[in-house]
Amino acid sequence: MAASAVEIRLPDWMAARALPAAPASDEVCMRLAIAVAAENVARGTGGPFGACIRNDASGEVIGVGVNLAMPSGNPLLHAETVAISIAGARLGEPGGVTLFTSCEPCIMCLGASHWAQVSRIVSAASRVDAHEVGFSEGAGTPQLRAEMVARGVVFVDGVLREEAAAVLRRYAGQGGVIYGPKS
Repeated sequence: MAASAVEIRLPDWMAARALPAAPASDEVCMRLAIAVAAENVARGTGGPFGACIRNDASGEVIGVGVNLAMPSGNPLLHAETVAISIAGARLGEPGGVTLFTSCEPCIMCLGASHWAQVSRIVSAASRVDAHEVGFSEGAGTPQLRAEMVARGVVFVDGVLREEAAAVLRRYAGQGGVIYGPKS
């Protein structure tokens, strides 16, 4: 069997995007996650989700991702898993990391956050907002979330929710493909 490789190819426009200077605040990081989601929709380079990861000790943004599931044909490339993959070995740096995501994570992304030892998850749009446009975020998230809270992971929901929900509605209104499992 021949070895194969998996490559994450970010849209070209992301290379030109400057990252915020450290220390980046929660609001700055969430605005970045929502902005890359909106640009991904506007440029037609993927789904309506964005994420970034910040090293909490330094305040440095160490990974940014957008949803690439449709253009790549790889259902694993949600914004959160892309950001986690880009942050890579830096996830284990002292001080913990926060994941900022334009929508509450689906079960897969929550699981990836669990394995990446993310210490804090800040989300904008809610699961309800995603469901309203047709996305099914998956069963099991309440149970995994409860387990993560029990081991000290902090969740902050609804930060800039309306701005992020507007990106979801814009995507659906433009006829964007609603992919993934059906409700």
